[in-house]
Amino acid sequence: MINQILKSVAVLIVISNVLAAQNVCNRFQATRDRCDLNAGPVEQAKCLLRPVKKFANLGAPLQELPAPLDTLVGQPTTTTRDQLKRFLAAKGIREADVGGALSVSLPAAKYFVIHDTSDLLTSNEFPSTINDAASSLNNLSRRVTRKVAHLYIDRTGRSATAVNFESSTPPSGTKFGSCHRSQRTAFLHIENIQPRIRDRSVRFPNDALAPDPGFSEAQLERLALVYVVASVRSGKWLIPAYHSPIDLGFPDRHDDPQNFDLQMWAEKLRGLIEEIRNETQGDGL
Repeated sequence: MINQILKSVAVLIVISNVLAAQNVCNRFQATRDRCDLNAGPVEQAKCLLRPVKKFANLGAPLQELPAPLDTLVGQPTTTTRDQLKRFLAAKGIREADVGGALSVSLPAAKYFVIHDTSDLLTSNEFPSTINDAASSLNNLSRRVTRKVAHLYIDRTGRSATAVNFESSTPPSGTKFGSCHRSQRTAFLHIENIQPRIRDRSVRFPNDALAPDPGFSEAQLERLALVYVVASVRSGKWLIPAYHSPIDLGFPDRHDDPQNFDLQMWAEKLRGLIEEIRNETQGDGL
């Protein structure tokens, strides 16, 4: 009897989730500000990396991408998997912690989606320990049980994979993904741990305030590495994107990532590319 009840509850939950997803999809409204996902890779990146402000307000599309993204996005990668494998080994980084085995190609991957976890704290200010390894905020083992993204990066620069990049059942990651199941394999979702506190200048409940800068340098360095890994496995430099612009037009879209320093991330990426080149003495990028 109990098993029957549990099965009935599970069925009701599934039906409820399906109906909720359908409701979101049916309420989509096309807007002229929505990014054209049929445009060239650089044009898409300039739109999908538009600044995300409080309450999911978006800034204007970028006029230019910061170097080296301006010359990389959409182009073939020339780093070999062997180079990257040697680099990861030298740094003591497991392939399993950066999306899965380098030997597996990602021919369908197109977008590298940057999220933040928006962990709401009850305090009125951010603790000084948010970047400490011992902080419960940076406990990756509890994060990876939630399969809402492919990979999590904590504020100390550690990462853990929840769903391998090559999975045939990828997470939806966004409202767009929930409504376009056939396109999910094109999107790789990276959650970056970020605490939030309430903005008390408004009366309604919210998690609008993020640290500034929003992410630690170590976090941006690991995010750059994961971007390189994903791009090399794809064979081309993926289109980086923020979560919020992808869901423009859908009701109740998310407001992440907040306070993302794109220029600093691009600088970390440039430095990483040079480091891989120098350490593998190779064959160049």
